[in-house]
Amino acid sequence: MNIVVFNGSPRIKDSYRVTNKILDIMKAKEQLDIEYIHLKQLEIKECIGCMLCFEKGEELCPLEDDVLKIKEKLVAADGIIFVSPVYACHVTGIMKKAVDRMSFMFHRPELVGKAAINIVTTGGGGQNPTQKYLKLTSCGWGCNLVGMLSVISPLYFEDSDYYNFKYSNKIDKQIGNLTDKFIDSIGYSKKPVPTFYDLFMFHGLKSKALMFKADYEFWQSRGWLKSCYYYETRLNPFKRLFGISMDYLINIIYKRFFYLH
Repeated sequence: MNIVVFNGSPRIKDSYRVTNKILDIMKAKEQLDIEYIHLKQLEIKECIGCMLCFEKGEELCPLEDDVLKIKEKLVAADGIIFVSPVYACHVTGIMKKAVDRMSFMFHRPELVGKAAINIVTTGGGGQNPTQKYLKLTSCGWGCNLVGMLSVISPLYFEDSDYYNFKYSNKIDKQIGNLTDKFIDSIGYSKKPVPTFYDLFMFHGLKSKALMFKADYEFWQSRGWLKSCYYYETRLNPFKRLFGISMDYLINIIYKRFFYLH
């Protein structure tokens, strides 16, 4: 089982400790190959907005750094852990910079079906908007988001002056449950039924294929342009109607404002 940790923390501290608790539980149950992608230790240049990655492909980006290597590791993973502490009610700057540089993954999601969990640590606040962004990223890149964990570090760790026994026990139970779900999702052959959020992301991202040649060819090659989701799945009538309605509205908008393929 190949687990990749997409770590946005600039320090090896609270986020790392929480992640290692999850990995230790997993190692007791499964044989793991673990690779940490410590974004702070890699060369990631700031996006210049040229849109070449959208129009022709990420391999033509004029910036030469470690982004394509990061993508290769994520694509090769069986499961992905997205990790960030809260910085000003958001992910860290280095993680945001990495996501900016890898925004072609929203256009051409290559992580479809890969199990993922999101881990956020905070000194006391901002976890909700940070989790919201990580959810957007992991689901936008195609992952099967199994669950999310937010930890208020001063209340959780015993070496803190603000340590709270009840809170720490509650988080430990959440860690155990989330880890079990993560393991089960990686080993489960049956693909999950998409939520309304998943369908919203799928049909919204499909619209990019109407704008850029590389996106169109990517979606067409996978047979997604006329499908209800990334893979065959049973949708109830409400979800099916939701997807059809989104496609209909998107096509109206693009026929009016953009050139279609």
